[in-house]
Amino acid sequence: MRWRYLSEDGVSDSFGLAVDEAMAIRVGEKLSPPILHLYTYRSHSALVGRFQRIENELNLDFCTQQEMSVNRRPTGGGAIMMGDDQLGVALMLREWNGCSTPRELMLSFAAALSEGLRNFGIEARFRGKNDLEVAGRKIGGLGIHSNASGGFLLHCSLLVDLDVPLMLNALNVPVEKLEARQLKSIAGRITTVRSELNVDTSLDEVRDTIKNAFASHFGIEFEESCYCPEEKKAIAKMESSKYLNPEWIFQKVEVPDLSGEARQMTPGGLLDVRVTMAGRQLKAVFLGGDFFAGESAVADIEGRLRWHSSDAKKIRKTLEVIYAEREEELAFLPLDGVCEVISKAVEAASAVTQGNTTAYGCFVNPETNDAEPVHP
Repeated sequence: MRWRYLSEDGVSDSFGLAVDEAMAIRVGEKLSPPILHLYTYRSHSALVGRFQRIENELNLDFCTQQEMSVNRRPTGGGAIMMGDDQLGVALMLREWNGCSTPRELMLSFAAALSEGLRNFGIEARFRGKNDLEVAGRKIGGLGIHSNASGGFLLHCSLLVDLDVPLMLNALNVPVEKLEARQLKSIAGRITTVRSELNVDTSLDEVRDTIKNAFASHFGIEFEESCYCPEEKKAIAKMESSKYLNPEWIFQKVEVPDLSGEARQMTPGGLLDVRVTMAGRQLKAVFLGGDFFAGESAVADIEGRLRWHSSDAKKIRKTLEVIYAEREEELAFLPLDGVCEVISKAVEAASAVTQGNTTAYGCFVNPETNDAEPVHP
């Protein structure tokens, strides 16, 4: 079986995204065999996931100052920064080897990426909903989109290298509120191909290795391809109508994000928790403090609580599973304390929706003597 292979460098975000969606539609309509598109963006572009509020995810003022373009992907997942050191991986297909559900296809996609990294001696695994990780550190984010024609588009931003300070400023991480050790902790949960190898590996070498891994994993051969006139027309139409259209890029998502914070001294040390919620769902959890715990175990907690119910009982159930799996790494971080301070942070975020405007309305109740209220 022969699939098409497209390779490009330095494309605009509007063009790259238009190619991926337009070609996935053609694959779904059976006008093209499956396609692997490996490409880089013009430095730099900040992209949000399909269902995200762009003003929550990106520091738009900073992006404007840096002349960094912004856009919205058709695939889900979180905000990312793309440029000439991040490899964009797009796979367009209908089904493969009996796999036709999004989760099945995502697992196959992640397996092919992991196989490519393994060829460099990098052991990566797919964790949670969309993270590709190396020893608990994120090296790529995955997303998927299905279209009405029956086609699927799978995306991955593979970090060959990354300007972490630039990313932390472009993506709406409140760096001015985080201490240096917390910023270091965030940076420590991200890794790249070059940092894992400690070698300035070329992006082209990574691209070729990933291409060969996809061929091996899916049992196919690739034919180098280009766009026919009809495809160029479809891509141009998609780009102008969608990815150059502010109504698509800056569309409003109905559920706003809410944030809450809490600090609490535990037998294992100070635990500083910050949560972001979309409705009643935990969108993200950050665990900081001066406790002792395995870095990958902390990242595992944060990853498994992403897009998790904010119900305290369900949070505890998930944490109990993690603690059972990582008993040694979490031995000095008490489960009860973690559950309690996460609940307080959730309560702080929930207070916003109740119109509480008292001095501690958005944070921990000052009458509770075992937790410290955190001010903005």
